Amino acid sequence: MPRMRSEDRRRQLLEVSAELFARGGYRGTTTAELAKAASVTEPILYRHFDNKLDLFITLVDEVGKEVLDAWKEALDGVNDPHERLMALLASNPATHEKGQTAYRVIFQAMTEIGRDPEIAKPLRRHLNKLHIFIREEIINLQKTGAVRTDEPAPMLAWMLMNVAIGYGMTMPLGIPGQSGSVNKKAMQKMLYELMRVN
Repeated sequence: MPRMRSEDRRRQLLEVSAELFARGGYRGTTTAELAKAASVTEPILYRHFDNKLDLFITLVDEVGKEVLDAWKEALDGVNDPHERLMALLASNPATHEKGQTAYRVIFQAMTEIGRDPEIAKPLRRHLNKLHIFIREEIINLQKTGAVRTDEPAPMLAWMLMNVAIGYGMTMPLGIPGQSGSVNKKAMQKMLYELMRVN
């Protein structure tokens, strides 16, 4: 079997670690488990990442970039302001089916910040990038007259983020009446009604 190229191996290690960290969190996952799941030795893992923290921080940064890119792609070509607002709400990575697995890594990271302040740094970077992206979308939609202007765009962006993060964190619990596509669509419709100009 040919040896994997360095960048392919790094990508494989990140993908495997995403699954393990999403399930067991940072503290509950060992480098031995990560190496075994990737079918490599621990020294191979350490060729690509300084330590488990370096791997985890890199993963949070990578997941953050991927979910933001996917959100931008979902909005690409949606020009009608009201359709764009609905697409913005429907494609939120914290609640969208495609982002759920990846976003569990972000949610797991949020539970670790009290024990390791280094983990908070990539989370802050990610949330700030998300906020800038959503805020700019809202500003542009406010200019078209599609979104209310009685509340500032930064505040509306934080509201959307807080609702989505809360929903994304509680949805896997499967609480009757809370999760499911029907309730998600109802939540998106309610947010749309709160955001749009009446």
